[in-house]
Amino acid sequence: MSEAVVRRWEATVSRDDLSAWVDTFRERVLPNMRAVDGFCDVTFLARRDEDPCHVIVLTKWRDMAAIVSFAGKHAAKTVLPDFMARFFKTHDAEATFYDQILREDGDD
Repeated sequence: MSEAVVRRWEATVSRDDLSAWVDTFRERVLPNMRAVDGFCDVTFLARRDEDPCHVIVLTKWRDMAAIVSFAGKHAAKTVLPDFMARFFKTHDAEATFYDQILREDGDD
């Protein structure tokens, strides 16, 4: 019944670093993710009015095989290059996985 697999990872980032974190992700990480067959999309969520800011990263994949292609044999282990680690005050050591069972778009 799963439409996709969502990989969820959480961290905290200084509010002042949010823009730089997103820009660095777009420039240096996202192209590698897009190159993985089965990558669908990514969503960053940042908690409002909080500093450091709690963030949630949701990546959507066709299946667990695609996630393994990205993250390696231990798919839950955090994938965090050194150039990205500097942004995080705290971060999860492992991601969690969810089956996407419904997605509805709003009316235009």
